[in-house]
Order: sequence, then structure tokens, then C-alpha cells
Amino acid sequence: MLISRKQMRGIGGFTVIIFILFAVLVANFFFTVGKDYMQYWTVRAIVTDVAAAPGAAERTPQQIWNDINRRLAINSIYENVERENISFEEDGTGRYMLLDYEVRRNFLGNLDLVAKFNRRDKLAP
Repeated sequence: MLISRKQMRGIGGFTVIIFILFAVLVANFFFTVGKDYMQYWTVRAIVTDVAAAPGAAERTPQQIWNDINRRLAINSIYENVERENISFEEDGTGRYMLLDYEVRRNFLGNLDLVAKFNRRDKLAP
């Protein structure tokens, strides 16, 4: 059984270019979003450590923010997390610190990527 040359044709040059462009687009997406998630993991660790510190429930919101802000500066996080992104609430079980912020990045042309991050930690007595 003979196979003709037409049946043996492989992938075309145009298809290779499309695959490469798609791979670049996916890599760009992961690098753009990956930076924000790595920053969130650092912020989450900072907020969790401050909330778990002994006596955190008795501290004022300004004292807690000063501690968080100092740690953010040490970790070179100067954008996205501001004082207004941290709030406090109390219920019958204790006092909680809430972190809620979003990051908006330009992705491609007029398309933006928006990532919302939030966390709720109980302040240690």
C-alpha cells in the first residue's frame, strides 16, 4: 500500500505561527497573573503573622496598620495594599481583621486582568 505525498504532509508554516502566538499569549497571561499571586502570598503571610501576634486583639487599628505597613516596606510591596484595604469587625467569638483589595493590570491592548483578593483572620487575644 502506497501513501501519496499529499497524505504525508505535516503541519504547515501558518499553523506553527498560530501555535507560537498562542503560547506567547498564554505565557504572558501567567507571568502577569503570577506576579500578583506571588505578591498576595507575601501579603497574606504578613497579615496572618500580625493577626497571630499575642495581644493583637487589644491593639488599635492604627498600631496594626503600622506593623503591616512596616512589613510591606521590608518586602518591597509599595502598591495595591493601602490602609483602606484593611478593616476590622467584631462578633461574639472575637475580633477579626479583613483584607480586601484588587489588582488591575493591562493585559493586551484594551483588555485588563482583574484579580480580587480577600482574607479574614482572627486577631489573637
